[in-house]
Amino acid sequence: MIYQSSTGEYYSGLDIWMRFESGLWEPHDWSKATGQEWVQTEVGDVITLTPVPESELPEGVSVTEAEDVEFLGE
Repeated sequence: MIYQSSTGEYYSGLDIWMRFESGLWEPHDWSKATGQEWVQTEVGDVITLTPVPESELPEGVSVTEAEDVEFLGE
């Protein structure tokens, strides 16, 4: 899934997961009905992440999804 933030950036599920894992973002709230998520950033701001179908992405926006990334074992 692709998400548009309330600040205008686009993030893939992988981008969001990496920010959670690194501690840059913390989950704040989630709407089961809309799929929207609210996260707290490293500077304390709370941003909204709204799911956007790939077919509705603006021209020229490309986001790598987690399933597009090949994970290699060590």
